[in-house]
Amino acid sequence: MTGDDDQRYEVLPSHRGDSFREHVIRAYKDSPDDWRNVLGDQLHFQWGVYDHPDSPRPVSLDEAGARHLERQLALAGVLEPGHPAPRRVLDVGCGWGAALRHLAHVFPDCPRLDGINISPEQLAHCADLVREAHEAERIHLYLCDAADIAQLPDQEPYDLVLVRGAITHFPPDVYENATEALARRMEPGGLLVISETLYSEEFLASQPPLPPDTDHLALGHRKSLRYVTDVLENSGFRVRDQRVLPSPEEAARWVLELKSNIDFHFPKEASAPLEAIRAMAVDLAVALLRNEASVRSIIAERREEGRLM
Repeated sequence: MTGDDDQRYEVLPSHRGDSFREHVIRAYKDSPDDWRNVLGDQLHFQWGVYDHPDSPRPVSLDEAGARHLERQLALAGVLEPGHPAPRRVLDVGCGWGAALRHLAHVFPDCPRLDGINISPEQLAHCADLVREAHEAERIHLYLCDAADIAQLPDQEPYDLVLVRGAITHFPPDVYENATEALARRMEPGGLLVISETLYSEEFLASQPPLPPDTDHLALGHRKSLRYVTDVLENSGFRVRDQRVLPSPEEAARWVLELKSNIDFHFPKEASAPLEAIRAMAVDLAVALLRNEASVRSIIAERREEGRLM
């Protein structure tokens, strides 16, 4: 464990010498308070569902983010009456802990929820949430590269795994290795819930790589839906559902709202990652509305052991 508190997080040794890992860590080094000004108090950072964009009742970023997560859990079927509560949950790339906190509330009978991240700053914030919620017995945090999921302690299989907004940061080899490791750490029939910003094959073919010195959000490894789902199928998963969620209009609204918050709270200059959001927001909104990019919800089921490739 690390930190001065009784409950912080456990550091797992990395077996990778990947310079892009440090790139991702730098993207989230800013204070959670700065990010809260942009994302809302709960720090959901994976798009938002507004349901009725023209509704006269304002919908906050916190509410939109929670709606997106709830919609994905409903699509996975885990919120249906009579559905057994998950016994072990894993949140890969758990951010500042918004989804873990939500899951702990939705599944009060789940005895174990694990979160992994490679950002010490984000995990420290997660640890504070765990302590404040008195959930240290159930929620366990690990500083762990996704490629090292196999090293997580306690080999009891997971029956629900979330990977929301993390795959965008993974180099292809990390995504492929992590997906194979997840398949072997999940029980047959276990559910994998993914939310990711993906791009059309035509868009990827026409765009130059993002220059590393300006890629302050570590988004250089853009991916297509076909690539992401092919890796899932080849690693032992069956894709049950894949759809655009939120809608292009909602996604465009969400990213432009982030830009508006940055313009309001940091009118002159923000940190490099926040400036990157400000600079890319309009172009990304246009790409979403043109279907050159989309936010995809993917629900996959771990196949039976005998069917693993």
